[in-house]
This record gives sequence, structure tokens and C-alpha cells, in this order.
Amino acid sequence: MSCDNPFTGTGWDCPKCGYSPQELNGFVSFAPRLSKTTENYDANRYAAIAAVEREHFWFRGRNDVIAWALGKFYPDAQSLMEIGCGTGQVLGHIRTKRPGLRLVGTEIHTQGLKYSRETLPESELLQMDASELPFAEEFDVICAFDVIEHIDGDAQVLAQMLQACRPGGGIIITVPQHRWLWSSRDDFAHHKRRYRRRELEEKVKDAGFKVITTTSFVSILLPLMYMSRLWERVSDKFNPQRELSVHPLLNKVFLSLMRCESALIRLGISLPIGGSLLLVAKKREPADTSI
Repeated sequence: MSCDNPFTGTGWDCPKCGYSPQELNGFVSFAPRLSKTTENYDANRYAAIAAVEREHFWFRGRNDVIAWALGKFYPDAQSLMEIGCGTGQVLGHIRTKRPGLRLVGTEIHTQGLKYSRETLPESELLQMDASELPFAEEFDVICAFDVIEHIDGDAQVLAQMLQACRPGGGIIITVPQHRWLWSSRDDFAHHKRRYRRRELEEKVKDAGFKVITTTSFVSILLPLMYMSRLWERVSDKFNPQRELSVHPLLNKVFLSLMRCESALIRLGISLPIGGSLLLVAKKREPADTSI
């Protein structure tokens, strides 16, 4: 953007400086210079993920937890933006649960948006930098699913999410958890960090949100996650395709275990440990001093 003024209204002409975003590979683009970068994410990964995520236990289990959080904490939401929407599978799942919801997906790479367009031909898809969102009080819910761990300035992204969130609205975030799980997989995925629960909550509070709930997930499978990473450290062998290639029988078993976790979370149980964290927070009102 040419200035710091957020866009308002229905068009893409900045009301302050007159700037209009260009089009890049068929998508409105706010950060074209970043579209080819691999610093935060390798765009070559979209094809591999798109090929498996509809059936893969981890993606499906995460979708279950996300859909629960959206339904429980934002039942009346009319609009939702996902930052880093990837291939659009999460938004596609949300659409099946909330067909009347306005869905907007953003991604730094247009390669990902091409897959999203196949899944969500009627939704608005935008190429942009998560650290410079061109919105002010636009969305009821803003989501970032396994995104902010890829970005050095995660606090800046959270501040931008606050700016784009309507009064009374909030955010849903998932991130990888436990620094002791760090492995070659995190390096390969261009992760900057794995989070501690308190660390994530404090960053969200500092941004101006009130944390509503936090829970771990991928908890039952945590021992297997740890053992696999320990083996990689000892053997110095890491195959990126192995984590996406799961035997169909094991995939069913693992999905069943993750759905057991989802059932516990639906009962109001905050799981204390797990490979991932889910956090729900709402935008604090000016008079709200509680955290």
C-alpha cells in the first residue's frame, strides 16, 4: 500500500492517496513483491498438500476443532477472513458448516490461491502480506491456522488482525506447540518458532484481545510425534513426504483418535499438552480492562 490508511467501502481505491492494487495472476494483489519469496513458506508445497489434505487425519482433525470453535464462540458471525488460506480446504470446510457466511481468503503466494479458487470459486481471494492488512473493522472473525509461526513479526500480524476485526468480533488461531518438539520438520516448513501456551496467550492479550479459550490438540498422538522426531535427530534422516504419506489404515486410526480429542474439547475440557494449540479470543472493547 502507498499509505497506512485502510480501505473502506466496496472498492479498492484508497480514500486517502488514491492507490489501487494491481492484479497478479488473476488475483487482486497488495504485496506482489512477496509473492515469489520462499522465506516464510515454500510455494512448491501447495501441490503436495492439496493432493492429500482432504483425507489426511491431521487436516481433517484440525478442521473438526476449528468448526467447533467457530460454531460455539461465533454463532452469529456474518463474515470471516482467513489469513494464509493455503489451498482453501479450511474455508471449504467452513462453507459446508456455514453456507451463508461471507468468506475471504488471503495468501502471500498466488500458487496457493489458484487451488483455493478451485475449492471456493465464489469467494473473495486476495494476495497480501499478513503484516499489512488493508482493512479496518471489516470482519466478525479473523483466522490464522498454522500461519503466524512462519512470520518473524507475529505481534505485528496480531495487531493487524485487531485492526481488521469488528467490535464484538474476534479471532481463531492454531499454532504448533512445545519447543521440545522442534525438529527438521520445523526447519523444512520455515517455522520461526513453536509456541508455549502462555507465550501465545500473552501475545494475543498484548495485541488487544481478550482470550476466551485455549486448548491443545493432537494430544493422544503426542508420544508418537515425539518418538518420530527423536528418531530423526538420532538417525539424521528426514523425509518430507513421509509426514504426508500415511497408510490408509493408520490414517483412519489416527483420525478416530483426533475425533476423540474433539469430543473432549466439545465437553469443555482444555487439553494441557499436544502437538498444536487452538486459541479463541475476542476484541476488547475500549472500556474493557479485563484480560
